[in-house]
Amino acid sequence: MQKKLLAEVEGNYVRPFCSIPKYAIVTLQIYKLDTDEILFENHCPHERLPERFAEGVEEGVRFFASENNIQGIQVELLDGGWHESDSHQRDFMLAAMSALVKVFPK
Repeated sequence: MQKKLLAEVEGNYVRPFCSIPKYAIVTLQIYKLDTDEILFENHCPHERLPERFAEGVEEGVRFFASENNIQGIQVELLDGGWHESDSHQRDFMLAAMSALVKVFPK
């Protein structure tokens, strides 16, 4: 399988002044594949981003790809930022989608 780097992007979902504060930051590398698959790989150390948040990133990648008819990409999670009380799995889903929209605008 061949892959070509499309972009390295950061996405975030940070809302500090909401009634329920949100804090999620991700750095992704996005590759074009010569297949129709959507692949996700977590290369972020657990100390930087707990697994439960990485699962939210993968969910966001897969949801964004399906909603926008995107095929043949590999997304690698490189880094992340979170806060003990202000970060939730869904926030990382939204952060991932904010990164992807920079590469695949609607």
